[in-house]
Amino acid sequence: MALYTQEQIDKANQTNLEEFLQQKGERLKKTGSESVLIYKDSTGEHDSISVRRNRWYDHKNMRGGYPLKFMQEFYGMNFRTAMKELLHGEEPGLGRKKNNENEKSVRQPEKAAVQENQERIACPSEKSEFILPEKDSNMKRVFAYLLKTRFLDKDVVKSFVEQKILYQEKEHGNIVFVGTDKDGVPKSACKKSTAEQSKGFRMTVAGSDCRYGFCWRGESSKLYVFEAAIDLMSFITLRNDEWKADSFLALDGLSSKPLLQFLEDQKNIYEIFLCLDYDAAGMEACDKLKDILIEKGYEAEKIKREYPLYKDWNEQLKAEHGVVPILPQSHPKKTAYHIAVRKLGIMNANTESPYMKWRKQEYEKSGFSFYLEQIKRDFKQAEKSVKKGEADTKPLLASILRMADLSVCLMCEVKGENSLPELTMYQTTIQKLEKAYKPYLDKAKMDRRIQEMKEEMERLKTIEVQEQPSLFVWAKNMADMAMRAIIYVETEYLQELERRNTFATQKVEEHRAASYSKNLEQEEPEGQQEQMELMMGG
Repeated sequence: MALYTQEQIDKANQTNLEEFLQQKGERLKKTGSESVLIYKDSTGEHDSISVRRNRWYDHKNMRGGYPLKFMQEFYGMNFRTAMKELLHGEEPGLGRKKNNENEKSVRQPEKAAVQENQERIACPSEKSEFILPEKDSNMKRVFAYLLKTRFLDKDVVKSFVEQKILYQEKEHGNIVFVGTDKDGVPKSACKKSTAEQSKGFRMTVAGSDCRYGFCWRGESSKLYVFEAAIDLMSFITLRNDEWKADSFLALDGLSSKPLLQFLEDQKNIYEIFLCLDYDAAGMEACDKLKDILIEKGYEAEKIKREYPLYKDWNEQLKAEHGVVPILPQSHPKKTAYHIAVRKLGIMNANTESPYMKWRKQEYEKSGFSFYLEQIKRDFKQAEKSVKKGEADTKPLLASILRMADLSVCLMCEVKGENSLPELTMYQTTIQKLEKAYKPYLDKAKMDRRIQEMKEEMERLKTIEVQEQPSLFVWAKNMADMAMRAIIYVETEYLQELERRNTFATQKVEEHRAASYSKNLEQEEPEGQQEQMELMMGG
């Protein structure tokens, strides 16, 4: 198979993504020097993807890259299809003989892309000179907004004003939140509107070093981490105690950079409270930040999650002042996982159902081999359904649901804890899988999920049935993959198919339009002759 050359990959990755997406009919909103992509997924409508020329970064999922990676992540395309789209149908330029030499270099630009985009897009203009916005002569608008609209405590606000990290901008009257280093030197700033109708306006000041967030540095061992500065001050207001000994940090989003920098500077911290929003993005970020901190050597039991009663800490504060708050939001994937676990539990409790009788009879006849062979059959059926791209997902769901069920059964049989009742052991096993599930690690499209299962099926060929530890690990991996596939089908697969079909339909329409234009051009001489005859009265 011919491969694309490095030059072709570089060319694809130089595509102006903003223009490309506009041509495809995607919703883009211009914000300063970049655009924001408005899109929908299982958690609702989002504006978390920043796009600037040929680079993009997804602040919600904390990943980014160049156009090639975007096509794979957003549209679910494989590498070759993405290349063909970005190069407008250009064929691979490298033949079989040089394939091995080129294979290693194919993904090199993509490996560096995420880190580069985190620096250039998530932290927009680090190479620009950082200049704080000019201060206004008074703080009337800031105090009015923070105290009357956000219900923050006056003394709390004054504490940050006195530290010179919160003030009113002269030009537009915006609030300016300043991020400082351990010596109190300003390193970053974020502007936020004080107008009710402009609640969504916020902007990072050019030249900001996004490793430094709005913070309070205390002397105790405790650090409280928030998404935004107003949440931070809302939490302190709600505490209503002597808070200044503790440390508080606003990430200005969900990036781990400010947290890691703060911990590098403050060696007194060893107890960390993650106080992010009670929504899908906040839950994912908490899981990810905790994993990062554990990798850095922090003790898991010293990293704790603090949940607000409502969507965030300011909503909780508003509720205390009689304002109707935004409710907390569950994670659609975690909810779907719990429903799937419950469904499997109920199914296993109904021992008189045809399925349960069939499963028991076949296992008694063939033992472990029944589970293994049936999982293989169900996988093939699931693979066929995905290849067809059918909108009716019932057959696909039935196949992967059986795969999950039989894999959990295999785990239970291999483990062989006879002290527990069969149903209890089944439920305990699957609940452990649910507890370990982290949506931030579960971002693959359906084709990739099928490929991972296929690779696991190949690995089964190297395992003997007698090798029970290896067989248990295989069954656990397969159960996990099947459960995650169920969740994806229930929450995002139809949207993936819709995106693909919309993209494919657009390509067909473009081809028809091009063919129509070509036909008109071919007919033009005859048409011109006819028009000439009419003009001459012939």
